[in-house]
Formats: sequence, C-alpha cells, structure tokens
Amino acid sequence: MNGSSKVLSSVLLSGVLLVTSLTNPVEVNSKQITAADNHSNITMVAATVKYKVSINGKPVSLHNSSIRIGPNHILPAKSFIIRLGGTTTFNSKTKVLTIKSNGTTSTIKQGSKVATVNGKKITLSTSAQAINDVFMIPHDLVAKATGTKVSISTSAKTIDITHATPISPSRIKTKYQGHTYGSDNQYQYDKTMAYVNNYFKNYKRKFVFGFWQHEQYVDYFKNGVKVPTDYIRGDDYYDALDDAEHWGEDLRKNKIPYSQIVKVAEVESKARDFLNDQPMLRWDDAYDVYSAYHFFYKRNGDSDSYALAQQIVFDMNGYKTRILSTPPLSWLEVKINGKWYIQYDEYWGATWRLSTSSGVQ
Repeated sequence: MNGSSKVLSSVLLSGVLLVTSLTNPVEVNSKQITAADNHSNITMVAATVKYKVSINGKPVSLHNSSIRIGPNHILPAKSFIIRLGGTTTFNSKTKVLTIKSNGTTSTIKQGSKVATVNGKKITLSTSAQAINDVFMIPHDLVAKATGTKVSISTSAKTIDITHATPISPSRIKTKYQGHTYGSDNQYQYDKTMAYVNNYFKNYKRKFVFGFWQHEQYVDYFKNGVKVPTDYIRGDDYYDALDDAEHWGEDLRKNKIPYSQIVKVAEVESKARDFLNDQPMLRWDDAYDVYSAYHFFYKRNGDSDSYALAQQIVFDMNGYKTRILSTPPLSWLEVKINGKWYIQYDEYWGATWRLSTSSGVQ
C-alpha cells in the first residue's frame, strides 16, 4: 500500500475474524512479506504496521493476514462472511463456494474472477484462490455478497467497516457469552446444546487427574514436589510427575490456586471424555470451518469443530473462553484467574500454556 487513503467498497485486510465485545480499539499488525514460490505475485500482509479496525463503530479484532495481488485484496471467505451476517458452503468436488447473506446468494469457483450474485454474472477485481488451505475471495465479492462498505486509511492506519443493517452474524439466541459454536442457525445451535446436555446428564468421573497418575499430579500442584533435574524417563512415579509439569507448569508458575487447577483439570477431563466418545467419521482440515453441530450430527470434524465442542464444555462450567485460529487449525483458550491460557495441541496434547495471543474470541 502507498501512504494515501483509499476507500474501497468492501472489507479489506483480514485474517480469521473472531469477535468479542471490546471496549478499546483493537490493533491489527501488517507488513508485506513474500508468499510461497508458486504465488510469486502475491504478498502477504503480516506484522509491523498497526491498523485499528471497527465495524459499525465498534472495535473488533482481526487475526492472521489478508493477501494483496497488485492493488487488489483477497480475504478468507468463511470468517468474513460469517461475521457480516452470512453463511458459506464449499463444494470440494466442484471447487465452488456458495455465500448466502440477507437473501442474496453468490457463488464463485476457485481460480475464477467471475462470480454469480442472485443469478447475475459479475467480473471481479481478481480471482478466488486457495492459499494455505484457506479459500480466499476478492474484496469486492465480499461487498456485493454482504452489502458491506469499508473505508481504509493507510495514513491513519484505520479500517472502518460499515453495514447497511445492524450486524447480527448469527441471529441466534445463545446461552453462553454469545458463542454459537459455529452454528448457522437456531436449529443447529439448539440441537448442539441438546446433544451436549444429554451426554452430561449421567456423567460421572472418579479421578480428576486421570487414573494411575492422580497421586503425582496432586504432589506436583498441591505439595510442591519437583521433577528431579537428573530424571530419566522409565520410573512410573516420576514419569507422571513429569507429565504433570508438562501439563500445567505455567499454571504453577503463575501461582494459580490448587483449587482452581483442580477445577480446570475436572472440566478438561469432562471435555476429553465427551469428545473421545464421539463417533466422528471424517477429519478434514480444509477450506471450510466445521461447527460443533457438524461434529455431533454430520460426523464431519476438523480442529475448528473440535475446539468449538471443547469450548461448550468449558462455557457450561462457568469459564470465559475464546478460540485462537491460525487457519486451518484452531485451539481453545480459557481465562484462568484473570489470564488467558491455551490448550495447546490440536489433538488433545495435554498442555496448558500462558497465551501470547490477543484480540481473538
């Protein structure tokens, strides 16, 4: 970008858009770096110039990057369309993305710069592309598909997004923190919550920290026992003590009270048992974002749906939560004693780490 202000009828500069109610302006980092060799004409916006972003006057957060091709921008379809009140579906066979928003249906094929909006073909500024397994669409398609307008000032470092109607992306009545868990409508949300509630009706678990290693976790977190510096794996007791350190070293370093650590472990165990009991048939970290509803009823899953399902359990147990997304992967973050911690691993790696992310939901 040059130093002049530009007004584009679209949403620009993105990343995975995960929104929370914020009272202070949120900053987005951006800097041009060269993308992959097979996209040598593409630059990725990622880390130094900071942009403050607002939608209808309310600050929101952007995570990750948009991609600029010459004067044009392409951005992650799913995250933007959902935030602006629409839904997306991607047909992996035909490579066609379908967008539905406020009575408008739009389609575009991967590699094409011609879209169809309510049956009418339009030529866009650039073509839709798949970059790092994320389906990216031109900014002008976002505008036409959702009725958005964005004013971007490169000199003031601001992105002001306006919408013709109040933005209520989900239009779903939710129970916890406004989280929809990826549901497209009220029916999916209600079915999702009914599924979870039914599972936990008769749920019981005896050991908080698992079975054979419970004693060692108690020793590590309650009694202050440390793993010997010269320890070599092979001893059951110290193996479990080492596992406890790996699982919650940051919790102990930050002096989280033992009672709170126990509660985190209890809820994590509930979530793990719940997710392990799901007969998921297909795992697919691809262009689209699967919801918790897909996970439970469609038997399709990815790290998004896994993190969203995990989030429900923590929400039900009174925690503030958000999802950290680095497409195509996502992780759960939980607020513990005033600080955010990330459950760091896509496939239930038992590790809680103090989060270094910011501005994500």
